[in-house]
Amino acid sequence: MAFLNAALIGLKEVWSHKMRSLLTMLGIILGVSSLVTMSAIVKGMENGMIESLVAMGGLDKARIVDEDLPDHQKHLENEAPGKTMRDVLALKAGAPLLKLVSPELDIYPARLRKGNRYSRPSECVGVWPDVLGMNLFELEHGRFFTDLDQERATPVCVIGTGIRDDLFGEPDETGGDPYVPIGETIHINRQPFTIVGMFKHYESEQTRKARDAAAKQAQASDGKSQTGVKRKKGYRSNRYDAYWRKNNVVYLPLNTAWVRFNSAGDEDGIVNQRLDDIDIKVSDYAQIEEAIQQARNILFRTHNGIEDFEIRTQEGEVDSINTRIRNARISGG
Repeated sequence: MAFLNAALIGLKEVWSHKMRSLLTMLGIILGVSSLVTMSAIVKGMENGMIESLVAMGGLDKARIVDEDLPDHQKHLENEAPGKTMRDVLALKAGAPLLKLVSPELDIYPARLRKGNRYSRPSECVGVWPDVLGMNLFELEHGRFFTDLDQERATPVCVIGTGIRDDLFGEPDETGGDPYVPIGETIHINRQPFTIVGMFKHYESEQTRKARDAAAKQAQASDGKSQTGVKRKKGYRSNRYDAYWRKNNVVYLPLNTAWVRFNSAGDEDGIVNQRLDDIDIKVSDYAQIEEAIQQARNILFRTHNGIEDFEIRTQEGEVDSINTRIRNARISGG
Protein backbone atom coordinates (compact mmCIF):
# COMPACT_ATOMS: atom_id res chain seq x y z
CA MET A 1 0.00 0.00 0.00
CA ALA A 2 2.84 2.34 0.84
CA PHE A 3 4.45 1.62 -2.53
CA LEU A 4 1.20 2.41 -4.37
CA ASN A 5 0.86 5.70 -2.52
CA ALA A 6 4.48 6.59 -3.36
CA ALA A 7 3.88 5.79 -7.02
CA LEU A 8 0.74 7.95 -7.12
CA ILE A 9 2.55 10.85 -5.47
CA GLY A 10 5.40 10.49 -7.98
CA LEU A 11 3.00 10.53 -10.93
CA LYS A 12 1.28 13.63 -9.58
CA GLU A 13 4.66 15.36 -9.23
CA VAL A 14 5.59 14.44 -12.80
CA TRP A 15 2.22 15.67 -14.10
CA SER A 16 2.34 18.92 -12.16
CA HIS A 17 5.87 19.76 -13.45
CA LYS A 18 5.53 18.75 -17.08
CA MET A 19 8.40 20.79 -18.50
CA ARG A 20 10.90 19.72 -15.85
CA SER A 21 9.87 16.08 -16.28
CA LEU A 22 10.20 16.36 -20.07
CA LEU A 23 13.69 17.82 -19.81
CA THR A 24 14.72 15.12 -17.33
CA MET A 25 13.45 12.39 -19.65
CA LEU A 26 15.17 14.05 -22.59
CA GLY A 27 18.48 14.12 -20.73
CA ILE A 28 18.24 10.44 -19.85
CA ILE A 29 17.26 9.46 -23.41
CA LEU A 30 20.07 11.51 -24.98
CA GLY A 31 22.62 10.18 -22.50
CA VAL A 32 21.74 6.54 -23.08
CA SER A 33 21.55 7.07 -26.85
CA SER A 34 24.99 8.70 -26.87
CA LEU A 35 26.52 5.79 -25.00
CA VAL A 36 24.90 3.22 -27.28
CA THR A 37 25.93 5.16 -30.40
CA MET A 38 29.53 5.57 -29.24
CA SER A 39 29.75 1.89 -28.37
CA ALA A 40 28.43 0.95 -31.83
CA ILE A 41 30.89 3.32 -33.55
CA VAL A 42 33.87 1.92 -31.65
CA LYS A 43 32.74 -1.66 -32.34
CA GLY A 44 32.36 -0.83 -36.03
CA MET A 45 35.86 0.70 -36.09
CA GLU A 46 37.26 -2.42 -34.46
CA ASN A 47 35.53 -4.78 -36.89
CA GLY A 48 36.59 -2.69 -39.90
CA MET A 49 40.24 -2.55 -38.83
CA ILE A 50 40.37 -6.28 -38.12
CA GLU A 51 38.70 -7.01 -41.49
CA SER A 52 41.36 -4.91 -43.21
CA LEU A 53 44.14 -6.69 -41.33
CA VAL A 54 42.80 -10.10 -42.35
CA ALA A 55 42.35 -8.91 -45.95
CA MET A 56 46.05 -8.05 -46.14
CA GLY A 57 47.20 -11.52 -45.11
CA GLY A 58 46.49 -12.07 -41.40
CA LEU A 59 48.59 -12.10 -38.25
CA ASP A 60 50.81 -14.98 -39.39
CA LYS A 61 52.35 -12.84 -42.15
CA ALA A 62 55.58 -10.84 -41.91
CA ARG A 63 57.60 -8.68 -44.30
CA ILE A 64 61.34 -8.47 -44.82
CA VAL A 65 62.16 -4.84 -45.55
CA ASP A 66 65.32 -2.81 -46.09
CA GLU A 67 66.79 -1.12 -43.03
CA ASP A 68 69.60 1.36 -42.45
CA LEU A 69 72.76 -0.26 -41.18
CA PRO A 70 73.54 0.13 -37.46
CA ASP A 71 76.29 2.60 -36.58
CA HIS A 72 78.94 -0.07 -36.08
CA GLN A 73 78.35 -1.33 -39.67
CA LYS A 74 78.11 1.98 -41.53
CA HIS A 75 81.48 1.31 -43.17
CA LEU A 76 79.96 -1.80 -44.86
CA GLU A 77 77.16 0.11 -46.60
CA ASN A 78 78.55 -0.50 -50.09
CA GLU A 79 78.73 -4.24 -49.40
CA ALA A 80 75.13 -4.61 -48.22
CA PRO A 81 73.47 -7.09 -50.61
CA GLY A 82 69.82 -6.15 -49.99
CA LYS A 83 66.97 -8.59 -50.57
CA THR A 84 67.76 -11.08 -53.34
CA MET A 85 66.62 -14.47 -54.64
CA ARG A 86 69.46 -15.99 -52.63
CA ASP A 87 67.51 -15.01 -49.49
CA VAL A 88 64.30 -16.52 -50.87
CA LEU A 89 65.88 -19.85 -51.76
CA ALA A 90 67.73 -20.03 -48.43
CA LEU A 91 64.54 -19.35 -46.47
CA LYS A 92 62.61 -22.00 -48.40
CA ALA A 93 65.36 -24.57 -47.88
CA GLY A 94 66.41 -23.79 -44.31
CA ALA A 95 63.39 -22.41 -42.41
CA PRO A 96 60.95 -25.27 -41.68
CA LEU A 97 58.82 -23.03 -39.46
CA LEU A 98 57.87 -20.94 -42.51
CA LYS A 99 54.88 -22.04 -44.58
CA LEU A 100 55.27 -19.59 -47.48
CA VAL A 101 58.00 -17.36 -48.90
CA SER A 102 56.86 -14.87 -51.52
CA PRO A 103 59.36 -12.69 -53.48
CA GLU A 104 58.06 -9.54 -55.18
CA LEU A 105 59.45 -7.20 -57.83
CA ASP A 106 57.53 -3.92 -58.14
CA ILE A 107 56.88 -2.28 -61.50
CA TYR A 108 56.72 1.36 -60.47
CA PRO A 109 55.36 3.59 -61.75
CA ALA A 110 52.95 1.39 -63.71
CA ARG A 111 50.43 2.67 -66.21
CA LEU A 112 47.88 0.36 -67.77
CA ARG A 113 46.10 1.06 -71.05
CA LYS A 114 43.33 -0.54 -73.07
CA GLY A 115 42.39 1.52 -76.09
CA ASN A 116 41.74 5.03 -74.81
CA ARG A 117 41.16 3.94 -71.19
CA TYR A 118 43.85 4.03 -68.51
CA SER A 119 44.37 2.73 -64.99
CA ARG A 120 46.88 3.26 -62.18
CA PRO A 121 47.11 0.03 -60.16
CA SER A 122 47.65 -0.09 -56.43
CA GLU A 123 50.39 -2.63 -57.16
CA CYS A 124 51.90 -4.00 -60.33
CA VAL A 125 54.17 -6.77 -59.12
CA GLY A 126 56.12 -9.75 -60.40
CA VAL A 127 55.35 -12.67 -58.08
CA TRP A 128 55.39 -16.41 -57.49
CA PRO A 129 52.13 -18.38 -57.06
CA ASP A 130 52.83 -18.36 -53.29
CA VAL A 131 51.40 -14.83 -53.26
CA LEU A 132 47.86 -16.26 -53.41
CA GLY A 133 48.15 -17.86 -49.99
CA MET A 134 50.30 -15.02 -48.67
CA ASN A 135 47.76 -12.25 -49.37
CA LEU A 136 44.64 -14.46 -49.30
CA PHE A 137 43.61 -13.95 -52.92
CA GLU A 138 41.02 -16.12 -54.66
CA LEU A 139 40.65 -16.48 -58.42
CA GLU A 140 37.13 -16.06 -59.76
CA HIS A 141 37.85 -16.41 -63.48
CA GLY A 142 40.68 -17.92 -65.52
CA ARG A 143 43.91 -19.23 -64.05
CA PHE A 144 47.08 -18.17 -62.29
CA PHE A 145 50.64 -18.49 -63.59
CA THR A 146 52.19 -21.86 -64.31
CA ASP A 147 55.82 -22.99 -64.03
CA LEU A 148 55.96 -22.73 -67.82
CA ASP A 149 54.90 -19.07 -67.65
CA GLN A 150 57.71 -18.44 -65.17
CA GLU A 151 60.29 -20.36 -67.17
CA ARG A 152 59.47 -18.69 -70.49
CA ALA A 153 58.79 -15.24 -68.97
CA THR A 154 55.40 -15.26 -70.70
CA PRO A 155 53.71 -11.81 -70.95
CA VAL A 156 50.56 -12.72 -69.00
CA CYS A 157 48.90 -11.08 -66.01
CA VAL A 158 46.15 -11.56 -63.43
CA ILE A 159 44.11 -8.51 -62.44
CA GLY A 160 41.63 -7.36 -59.81
CA THR A 161 38.09 -6.19 -60.48
CA GLY A 162 39.03 -2.53 -60.06
CA ILE A 163 41.44 -2.78 -62.99
CA ARG A 164 38.68 -4.47 -65.02
CA ASP A 165 36.29 -1.61 -64.24
CA ASP A 166 38.85 1.04 -65.22
CA LEU A 167 39.87 -0.55 -68.52
CA PHE A 168 36.67 -2.27 -69.69
CA GLY A 169 33.91 -0.42 -67.87
CA GLU A 170 31.83 -1.01 -64.75
CA PRO A 171 28.58 -3.00 -64.98
CA ASP A 172 26.67 0.32 -65.07
CA GLU A 173 28.56 1.24 -68.23
CA THR A 174 28.46 -2.13 -69.96
CA GLY A 175 24.73 -2.46 -69.28
CA GLY A 176 24.71 -6.01 -67.98
CA ASP A 177 26.67 -8.55 -65.98
CA PRO A 178 30.27 -7.67 -65.04
CA TYR A 179 32.57 -8.20 -68.02
CA VAL A 180 35.11 -11.04 -67.80
CA PRO A 181 38.22 -9.91 -69.74
CA ILE A 182 40.03 -13.27 -69.91
CA GLY A 183 42.10 -13.40 -73.11
CA GLU A 184 42.07 -9.61 -73.58
CA THR A 185 45.35 -7.79 -74.22
CA ILE A 186 46.29 -4.70 -72.22
CA HIS A 187 49.47 -2.62 -72.21
CA ILE A 188 51.59 -2.20 -69.10
CA ASN A 189 54.04 0.65 -69.61
CA ARG A 190 53.51 0.20 -73.38
CA GLN A 191 54.23 -3.54 -73.33
CA PRO A 192 51.42 -5.98 -74.30
CA PHE A 193 50.18 -8.49 -71.71
CA THR A 194 47.39 -11.05 -71.96
CA ILE A 195 44.94 -11.33 -69.07
CA VAL A 196 44.73 -14.98 -68.02
CA GLY A 197 42.94 -14.58 -64.68
CA MET A 198 40.86 -12.24 -62.54
CA PHE A 199 40.46 -12.23 -58.76
CA LYS A 200 37.12 -12.14 -56.98
CA HIS A 201 35.80 -8.77 -55.86
CA TYR A 202 36.70 -7.78 -52.30
CA GLU A 203 34.65 -5.43 -50.15
CA SER A 204 34.01 -4.69 -46.49
CA GLU A 205 30.89 -5.86 -44.70
CA GLN A 206 29.66 -2.27 -44.56
CA THR A 207 30.05 -1.82 -48.32
CA ARG A 208 28.31 -5.13 -49.00
CA LYS A 209 25.32 -4.16 -46.85
CA ALA A 210 25.06 -0.78 -48.59
CA ARG A 211 25.16 -2.46 -51.99
CA ASP A 212 22.49 -5.01 -50.99
CA ALA A 213 20.27 -2.25 -49.62
CA ALA A 214 20.63 -0.29 -52.86
CA ALA A 215 19.76 -3.40 -54.89
CA LYS A 216 16.60 -3.99 -52.82
CA GLN A 217 15.59 -0.36 -53.16
CA ALA A 218 16.09 -0.50 -56.92
CA GLN A 219 14.05 -3.70 -57.13
CA ALA A 220 11.24 -2.15 -55.10
CA SER A 221 11.12 0.90 -57.35
CA ASP A 222 10.95 -1.11 -60.62
CA GLY A 223 8.09 0.05 -62.79
CA LYS A 224 7.78 3.41 -61.06
CA SER A 225 8.48 6.49 -63.11
CA GLN A 226 11.58 8.41 -62.08
CA THR A 227 12.17 12.07 -62.73
CA GLY A 228 15.22 14.24 -62.57
CA VAL A 229 18.81 13.56 -63.45
CA LYS A 230 19.93 9.94 -63.27
CA ARG A 231 22.85 9.65 -60.92
CA LYS A 232 25.38 6.86 -60.91
CA LYS A 233 25.47 5.01 -57.58
CA GLY A 234 28.53 2.91 -56.90
CA TYR A 235 29.68 1.08 -53.82
CA ARG A 236 33.35 0.64 -54.51
CA SER A 237 35.75 0.54 -51.57
CA ASN A 238 37.25 3.76 -50.35
CA ARG A 239 40.38 4.64 -52.26
CA TYR A 240 43.58 3.33 -50.69
CA ASP A 241 41.94 1.01 -48.11
CA ALA A 242 42.81 -2.68 -47.99
CA TYR A 243 39.95 -3.69 -50.27
CA TRP A 244 40.72 -1.03 -52.86
CA ARG A 245 44.33 -2.21 -52.96
CA LYS A 246 43.28 -5.84 -53.46
CA ASN A 247 40.80 -4.95 -56.22
CA ASN A 248 43.34 -2.81 -58.08
CA VAL A 249 46.31 -5.18 -58.11
CA VAL A 250 48.09 -6.57 -61.17
CA TYR A 251 50.28 -9.66 -60.83
CA LEU A 252 52.84 -10.84 -63.41
CA PRO A 253 55.16 -13.87 -63.34
CA LEU A 254 58.32 -12.88 -61.48
CA ASN A 255 60.63 -13.81 -64.37
CA THR A 256 58.46 -11.84 -66.79
CA ALA A 257 58.73 -8.73 -64.63
CA TRP A 258 62.49 -9.18 -64.43
CA VAL A 259 63.00 -9.71 -68.17
CA ARG A 260 60.53 -7.07 -69.36
CA PHE A 261 61.19 -4.27 -66.88
CA ASN A 262 64.45 -4.91 -65.04
CA SER A 263 66.92 -6.50 -67.47
CA ALA A 264 68.14 -3.26 -69.04
CA GLY A 265 70.04 -2.31 -65.88
CA ASP A 266 71.00 1.15 -64.70
CA GLU A 267 72.82 3.87 -66.64
CA ASP A 268 76.02 1.79 -66.43
CA GLY A 269 74.23 -1.32 -67.75
CA ILE A 270 74.41 -3.11 -64.37
CA VAL A 271 71.31 -5.23 -63.71
CA ASN A 272 69.77 -4.72 -60.27
CA GLN A 273 69.48 -8.15 -58.63
CA ARG A 274 67.51 -6.88 -55.63
CA LEU A 275 63.90 -7.68 -54.86
CA ASP A 276 61.52 -5.00 -53.66
CA ASP A 277 59.82 -7.19 -51.09
CA ILE A 278 59.94 -10.63 -49.48
CA ASP A 279 56.87 -11.74 -47.54
CA ILE A 280 56.88 -14.75 -45.26
CA LYS A 281 54.10 -16.65 -43.51
CA VAL A 282 54.61 -18.93 -40.54
CA SER A 283 53.20 -22.44 -40.29
CA ASP A 284 51.93 -21.95 -36.74
CA TYR A 285 51.15 -18.52 -35.25
CA ALA A 286 51.96 -19.86 -31.78
CA GLN A 287 55.59 -20.22 -32.97
CA ILE A 288 55.88 -16.87 -34.72
CA GLU A 289 58.73 -15.65 -32.51
CA GLU A 290 60.76 -18.80 -33.17
CA ALA A 291 59.98 -18.62 -36.90
CA ILE A 292 61.06 -14.96 -37.10
CA GLN A 293 64.30 -15.75 -35.29
CA GLN A 294 64.92 -18.70 -37.62
CA ALA A 295 64.43 -16.45 -40.65
CA ARG A 296 66.67 -13.78 -39.09
CA ASN A 297 69.50 -16.28 -38.57
CA ILE A 298 69.31 -17.42 -42.20
CA LEU A 299 69.32 -13.82 -43.47
CA PHE A 300 72.38 -13.01 -41.37
CA ARG A 301 74.21 -15.80 -43.19
CA THR A 302 73.05 -14.81 -46.69
CA HIS A 303 73.88 -11.14 -45.96
CA ASN A 304 77.34 -12.03 -44.64
CA GLY A 305 76.51 -10.68 -41.20
CA ILE A 306 75.42 -7.27 -42.52
CA GLU A 307 72.24 -6.14 -40.78
CA ASP A 308 70.62 -4.26 -43.69
CA PHE A 309 67.16 -5.78 -43.17
CA GLU A 310 64.30 -5.86 -40.71
CA ILE A 311 61.44 -8.33 -40.25
CA ARG A 312 58.12 -6.59 -39.55
CA THR A 313 55.12 -8.58 -38.36
CA GLN A 314 51.44 -7.65 -38.44
CA GLU A 315 51.46 -7.38 -34.64
CA GLY A 316 52.47 -3.75 -35.05
CA GLU A 317 49.19 -3.21 -36.91
CA VAL A 318 47.30 -4.89 -34.07
CA ASP A 319 48.95 -2.56 -31.54
CA SER A 320 47.99 0.40 -33.72
CA ILE A 321 44.39 -0.83 -33.91
CA ASN A 322 44.21 -1.28 -30.13
CA THR A 323 45.64 2.21 -29.58
CA ARG A 324 43.08 3.82 -31.91
CA ILE A 325 40.21 1.91 -30.30
CA ARG A 326 41.38 2.89 -26.80
CA ASN A 327 41.63 6.55 -27.84
CA ALA A 328 38.13 6.41 -29.35
CA ARG A 329 36.73 4.96 -26.12
CA ILE A 330 38.46 7.62 -24.03
CA SER A 331 37.12 10.36 -26.33
CA GLY A 332 33.65 8.86 -26.13
CA GLY A 333 33.85 8.74 -22.35
